[in-house]
Amino acid sequence: MIRRACALALSFGLVLSAVVACSPPKDDGTAAATALAAALTSHTVGAVAFDKPAAEVQKELAALAKGIDPVWPKVSVAQVALGEKDTARVSLNYSWSLPKQAKPWTYATGADMKRNGTGWTITWTPAMVEPRLLPGEGLKISTTYPQRASILDSAGQAIVKERPVQTVGINKDGLDEAQAEAGAKALAAVVGIDPAAYVAKVKAYGPVAFVDAITLRDDAFAALPPGQLKAVQGFLAVPGTLPLAPTRTFAQAILGSVHQATAEDIANSKGQVVAGEIVGGSGLQASQGAQLEGTPGVTVEAVPAALPSAGATATATDGSTPAPAAANSQAAKILFSAAPVDGKDVKTTLVQKLQTDAESALTDVKTPSSVVVIKPSTGAILAAANGPDSNGYNTAFLGQYAPGSTFKIATSLGLFREGMTPASTLSCTPEFTADGKKFLNAPGYAAEATGQVSMTVAIAHSCNTAFVSQFEKLSQAKLADAAGALGIGMTNNLGIDAFTGSVPRDSAGTEHAASMIGQGKVLVSPLDLATMMATVVKGSVVVPELIEGHDGKAGQVGGSALTAKEADGLRTMMRSVVTDGYLGVLADLPGAPAIGKTGTAEFGTATPPHTHSWVIAAQGDVAVAVFVEDGDLGAVTAGPIARKMLQAAAGN
Repeated sequence: MIRRACALALSFGLVLSAVVACSPPKDDGTAAATALAAALTSHTVGAVAFDKPAAEVQKELAALAKGIDPVWPKVSVAQVALGEKDTARVSLNYSWSLPKQAKPWTYATGADMKRNGTGWTITWTPAMVEPRLLPGEGLKISTTYPQRASILDSAGQAIVKERPVQTVGINKDGLDEAQAEAGAKALAAVVGIDPAAYVAKVKAYGPVAFVDAITLRDDAFAALPPGQLKAVQGFLAVPGTLPLAPTRTFAQAILGSVHQATAEDIANSKGQVVAGEIVGGSGLQASQGAQLEGTPGVTVEAVPAALPSAGATATATDGSTPAPAAANSQAAKILFSAAPVDGKDVKTTLVQKLQTDAESALTDVKTPSSVVVIKPSTGAILAAANGPDSNGYNTAFLGQYAPGSTFKIATSLGLFREGMTPASTLSCTPEFTADGKKFLNAPGYAAEATGQVSMTVAIAHSCNTAFVSQFEKLSQAKLADAAGALGIGMTNNLGIDAFTGSVPRDSAGTEHAASMIGQGKVLVSPLDLATMMATVVKGSVVVPELIEGHDGKAGQVGGSALTAKEADGLRTMMRSVVTDGYLGVLADLPGAPAIGKTGTAEFGTATPPHTHSWVIAAQGDVAVAVFVEDGDLGAVTAGPIARKMLQAAAGN
């Protein structure tokens, strides 16, 4: 009997153990703490159990976050410390990535929990977000803007600096919708902007808003007809300043532009750009923006928060009378502060007067055009101008064009490396057929420079057939190597986008023959040809530099480097272009002997074809490339511009 009772007891004990084993284990606080950290990170309460209704906690959390949104921290659990009577203290680590701040704002805070069955109830208090926050307070972030730095010229003088502007727009205050729309249409017509787009913008703004239409330099504003502006309902001009170059067109494509941050800028910045900030839109203003902008100062304050529902009260947990939720009588207190750091100037190699001269030289060119001036001894880009018909595009750095006969300098270097010299004889015939394709000389080619001529004469008069006839002697790969030795195709980060040239290594047949005279698939920018000219002058490859001290991590294309003997031979032939060939326009320049080469490259399908007009030239420690997209022979269109630039560089 006793044995049976013991057996029953044992059996009952096993069943009880099984029931206990199947019961869910109690949370040691880790799961609840992890859920709390996740909820605070997303500032969404979710399923976390608080000591007050989740909807109320969510309202308070939303009100607390409103003044700092969209910035919000990442929250993690440091530890969970179990206390007496089923309590626990959670230690939380906060890390805020504040706009433009290199280091996060970090601190520790905590929350109290009380066991609730198998789980935990968390005591809600704003202090778990920031230890100094009181009930009824919220967070507010404000930005102090640093001084945007200047873009300097080679002498250290500011090119881009604060200059007066007028922001022109419609002040809707006192206007009905019809009047505001009429004013918008009239103002758009006066300042030359899209009327439909501006009308839509005016309609989208509030009833008393000032809606900007355009920001103009003072001189451009002064040129507007005052009578027409005065007649516009709601017209208003607000004076201010913006970092600008001396004129609207001065090195426009290189320096770039700035503007007040748009909604799109802010949205794309992932919290790094804030409303009211001046940001770079293009050129150096954009590419060097981080240096120019500096670092904004940021202040985070605890301020009285306006809860979503007026008159809300804090819920008491002890059954006493609820206390007022808002601490409106308290002054704001600073929780975090970082002072602004002004931007640092970007010093360029540009010479302001020479840049102005280059732009003036292109004023009347009615097609995309450019001038690039380089100092061979240092690689400094002294000027890089684009003509008015480039329409703001950086033709000088980004244009991709066939170089035409200027490329015969690279071809000549390749032939030197096959054993030829400036005195070597080439056959200059009226025409030459390569792989079934007939090549001709330029119209009006000098008859006295035909027949068996030296390479120097062929360069001076730019005989196409003489160089094409050597296409089977000089391989495409070796031609590409020769171009690379002159700087074409190098890798080099100027600090702004630039095309550094392309010479295919696999062109064959007709395409290879065309490459011998800078056609086929050979492409360069005006910057490339200025670099090639500078390299010939220096006698070794020149790395262009636009920003002083900027490491472009330049790398040359494969092949052997240019030798002093090779460079001397190229200079000898390029001098003959001035003394005996097509660049006689440079012959009487005072000072050091000028050298150069003309180029005319056909493009398009018209009959006769349109032509790019090129000249590369040098005198002393100055190298110039001139490009006109749709011009006459290089000597005719680009030659006089090259002369102006060499004169300007010499101070004449």
